[in-house]
Amino acid sequence: MERRFALAEAAVSCGSPTRGSEEAFHALVEAGLPALFGGAELAPMEKPVPCESWPEGLRHLDTVMEVCRCLRVNTLAALGRGEYPVIIGGDHSCAMGSLAALGEFYGAENLAVVYVDAHTDINTDRTSESGYIHGMDLAAVCGLCCDELTVGRNKVNLLGENLHIIGARSIDPPEYGVAERAGAHLHTAREIRERGLEAVLGELLPALAGKRVHISFDVDVLDPAEFTATGYNIPEGLTVAEVERIVSAVLDTGLTCSFECVEYNPAMDPYKKDLGTLMGILRTVAEKLK
Repeated sequence: MERRFALAEAAVSCGSPTRGSEEAFHALVEAGLPALFGGAELAPMEKPVPCESWPEGLRHLDTVMEVCRCLRVNTLAALGRGEYPVIIGGDHSCAMGSLAALGEFYGAENLAVVYVDAHTDINTDRTSESGYIHGMDLAAVCGLCCDELTVGRNKVNLLGENLHIIGARSIDPPEYGVAERAGAHLHTAREIRERGLEAVLGELLPALAGKRVHISFDVDVLDPAEFTATGYNIPEGLTVAEVERIVSAVLDTGLTCSFECVEYNPAMDPYKKDLGTLMGILRTVAEKLK
């Protein structure tokens, strides 16, 4: 039976310090994303009022949670219709919504996450120095944060042992301890350079056996030599070819249940060069899923 897709928007950027990523869904749809996924069902989202101030504490908590709760509902609806959700952020705080839905639908013990990102995003509300929620989403869905960062019916939507972070190279010191205590698996960009990507994949892929797998891809994992239209341009990142190899290898397991792409900022891409690069990666995703 032919797979059916839902393209779900997560129109949030104020979980981060940079505006613009809330327009990524519109830019990718205009560029032809629905056609790549066989005329996918669109689930757009009304955009929150743009943030104008930067309060202390959990920055723009109400707006971030509003988007995440809406995304949870839209993702659960797509899953209920038998569709494969392809989620387009927005900043990475939206993962609290997608993972809440997936954890509820499949059960936390059955869901594995391959998190391809320059950051580990596993600060808690107590360890974060910035207060930006896009750096707390994994801790939140593992139940390690305050109740205010709970999206769905369950505080814990993900087990740390089922979390695989790939390509990180900007990690706050407290995050190492949080990740270790949670039992998360961390494969840094440095490890990939030193051991080789195939060695890392050789550990990752067997660990996914028997799980439903969600891929969460943050474009800032890419090296700035190849992609700059994002809020963080951190040197010594992964190449496009390496990202496509990781994504393809995970998709080839046949275990994935959803895909997420976040942090592309069209406002930083006036000539649409990086849009073309990203569409190429998403074309690979679509071809592997057909």
